[in-house]
Amino acid sequence: MYPIDFDVKKQRIRWGIGFCVILILFVGNAVNATESEAPIDELLDLSLEELMNVEVDSPATLTKTKARLVPAAVTTITHEDINTCGARSLFELLDIYVPNLQWWRNHWEADNMGLRGILSDRDDKYLMLVNGRVMNERTHYGALTERDLVLLQDIHHIDIVRGPGSALYGPGAVSMVINIVTYNAENFEGTEVTTRLGAVEEFYSAELKHTQPFQDGIGGIFYYFGIGKYNGADAYDAPQVFGFEFPTDSGDATMPQDGWPKGEPLTVLSVNDGETHRNLPPVKFHVELNREDWDIWARYSRGGQQYVWPTGALARSPYGWTGSWILPYEDSSWGYQQATGFVGHTTTISDRSQFNWSLSYDMLDFERFVHSWLQNAHREDKYMGKALFNQELNDQHKIALGAEFLHGEYGIKSPGWPDVGESTGYGRWSTNMYTVFGEHQYTINDQWTTFLGLRMDDHTYTNSLWSPRASLIYTPSKRDTYKLLWAKSVRANYEEELKKYSDPDSQPEKLDSVELRYEHLHNDHLEMAASVYYHDLELLGWSNLASSQIIVGTQKQWGLELEATYRTECSLFAFSHGYTKLIDFELSNPAMISTDPLIQTSAQPYGYGDDLQRWANHITKLTAKHQINDQWSIDSSLRIYWGFPGLKDYAEYYATTQGYQLDWERAYRGSYFLNCGLQYQANDALMIRMDGYNLLGMFDKDLNKRPYGGEGYTDYRSHAAAVALALEYKF
Repeated sequence: MYPIDFDVKKQRIRWGIGFCVILILFVGNAVNATESEAPIDELLDLSLEELMNVEVDSPATLTKTKARLVPAAVTTITHEDINTCGARSLFELLDIYVPNLQWWRNHWEADNMGLRGILSDRDDKYLMLVNGRVMNERTHYGALTERDLVLLQDIHHIDIVRGPGSALYGPGAVSMVINIVTYNAENFEGTEVTTRLGAVEEFYSAELKHTQPFQDGIGGIFYYFGIGKYNGADAYDAPQVFGFEFPTDSGDATMPQDGWPKGEPLTVLSVNDGETHRNLPPVKFHVELNREDWDIWARYSRGGQQYVWPTGALARSPYGWTGSWILPYEDSSWGYQQATGFVGHTTTISDRSQFNWSLSYDMLDFERFVHSWLQNAHREDKYMGKALFNQELNDQHKIALGAEFLHGEYGIKSPGWPDVGESTGYGRWSTNMYTVFGEHQYTINDQWTTFLGLRMDDHTYTNSLWSPRASLIYTPSKRDTYKLLWAKSVRANYEEELKKYSDPDSQPEKLDSVELRYEHLHNDHLEMAASVYYHDLELLGWSNLASSQIIVGTQKQWGLELEATYRTECSLFAFSHGYTKLIDFELSNPAMISTDPLIQTSAQPYGYGDDLQRWANHITKLTAKHQINDQWSIDSSLRIYWGFPGLKDYAEYYATTQGYQLDWERAYRGSYFLNCGLQYQANDALMIRMDGYNLLGMFDKDLNKRPYGGEGYTDYRSHAAAVALALEYKF
């Protein structure tokens, strides 16, 4: 416990605003309806029931369908949602709004996000897209870029497809797909400048967006530029706490933390929470040309963060590694820069058929430092072509057929990062992936609709990867929808692992998923949804036995999600609760019991507990917004991670292997993140906003803790209670 202190060096700002919330949960599909063929003014006059029957281009289908029939659980985060929650990164934004999504700290690399109990020490279980184009790093990590950036004003909305999506988007879409949709000349007019600054968790940002329409009024060019500085929060405001007493004498060298008592914040910590990689300013640039059926854009982003190295290296013997090869508080950080170009064209063949094609390129540099030592550094260049044909055969049948080609160049020396060379150890190499995919939508009658989809990917170093899915949608009334969803998703290994063995029989990760979802529109004010799902995942992970990433085991689990959204003319309230429970985790090779004591999914195979290690079984999210009058509004969000029983089980197992007694509870208790915001719309041009973050930490910093997954040392670092001011001006 930490006492309230009014004399700390960074002045605490305590202000209370009404408790509460908002988020458009499953009704996000209705928001997407603004992209349908119906004029926007007409859509605004429709009831929710009518909106749910508007045909939309959904991120969860290849064929156009009614919003209520979309065969997936989809969360849409609008630009208004982004502004009214004050999020300082995609990590924080998605953690606030997406049901059953969790954000975990990482001692080794970038922080991780997971959905429905599927989480890894690298973010290889989901795909990150911008305007439908996959942006994942493929050599070593996965979804990496833009998640840490405080620069969010180029985003029009974000669609999150919750559940497997390989049949639509390809290998890697195991747990979810996150698609960022940017502003462009068709949905933004004029000029807007936004500046933000944060205190305690210190940051500064400036963002500009502008549309230059063409003189003939057909299309235009959209420009966006953002730059920031993120100093983060220091060890006092964002303390790191360990569940053991450090040795008085580490043996090989004097360590700053020698003799540090258990449970006390480690004040010798020099890495600020959220501090940027190399202290370089985060940057994002986007320019997009829209002209009739053409869509051409270019994008650049640069970011990364510093992190705290694993506790095993800090603690030394008898708790961790021995030897003086690592000092604990020198610079450790990860960073990236990515440049992308895209050209797309849509040809309307007839009222019932359409052809889309696109060509794109992206360059991604990645580097990771471990105590000033360059651990990973590489650049990859990827060239992609895609074609999609849509045909409405008649009122009952719609089909979509497509093909993709991806050529990747890896192990390239980069001109961007001075330290980057061919450090993957394999020199320079290239791979190709050929893809065909399709979907059939069958409207049997007014109550029954089916979706069948199939995708086949053929990579240089894998056999054919098959991703089928099938959905049955039943609408017995205008307000009730039942969805039975089955899908198989796949993920090929990292490119560096595939190159290491150059084995065309390399085994991919496979997920079999079944979901039953119910959606109910009670009236124009209240809507509810519930999902029950089952996962059978053949998990790719690190094996000491194989000294490689292989299928380490089969993870079986089930879960439940509950959602509700209530709206009035002036208020919005939303609720979600996610529950995930491990059924069984079976190691692929019994010899791993002795050779792989650090498989970090669960301690169940070793006889400890029956929960996932890096997961809170229960997570509740509340959001609210209230418009006080034409100028003033308040909003709030609360996230509750109810506890970490699997983390405790793993720590008990690990303590046994290391020969010490576990006597520590604080790391496994719940975490509570409360944000509040106050917004003032001075006039049509000027908006002023203040946000308070992690406010419960003013009373007890442990309430804001976010544990580290992976090791058995059960340390955590709390987020700082902080404030921020934002100014937005439209010309």
